[in-house]
Amino acid sequence: MRKLLLLLTCLLMCSCSALALAADKTKAADDPDAIKPVETISAAVMNERLQAGNNEDLLYVKIKEDRVEVYQGLATDRSLRKQLILAMPNTEMLRLYTNNKATFAQMNKMLSDYESSNTNFNGYKIITDKDTPKKLENDGKIYRLWFMKIEREKQSRRGGWNFPIGIGIGIGGGHHHGPWIGVGW
Repeated sequence: MRKLLLLLTCLLMCSCSALALAADKTKAADDPDAIKPVETISAAVMNERLQAGNNEDLLYVKIKEDRVEVYQGLATDRSLRKQLILAMPNTEMLRLYTNNKATFAQMNKMLSDYESSNTNFNGYKIITDKDTPKKLENDGKIYRLWFMKIEREKQSRRGGWNFPIGIGIGIGGGHHHGPWIGVGW
């Protein structure tokens, strides 16, 4: 009887935790604070706007060949930049364009910092690079950079055990008397 009660309690706890996890995932998808694009436009419209040389705090993220999402307010808000990086699709090269030098500088710095520190984004790491700015006829510039989230290699893929082993051989000293061999990790 006790075993049955314990088993039922365990099953109840497992099902409650599974439901709570599912609710958290749907809540995250419907989160009003999550970053959303101001609009979604085509690549041709993006090129027209960039050629106009408007210096607004807009960042154009080219997701697919002809799909561009427009985000605003990233030059001054680090939290929005991080949300953007987290929200972007994994294992797809994303091209970023802007006419605003501050937006470009902040995004480039943040992505470069994440790449150099090898920050983990849910099992993915960041690689990034920037292109030279394209000069416009009206003395403006189009700043361009790209980034990609690449899946990290899992330990099981390396085969075998993966931990360093150190072997030391020495002649006595301190409290040791005579030669010794040590194996450690």
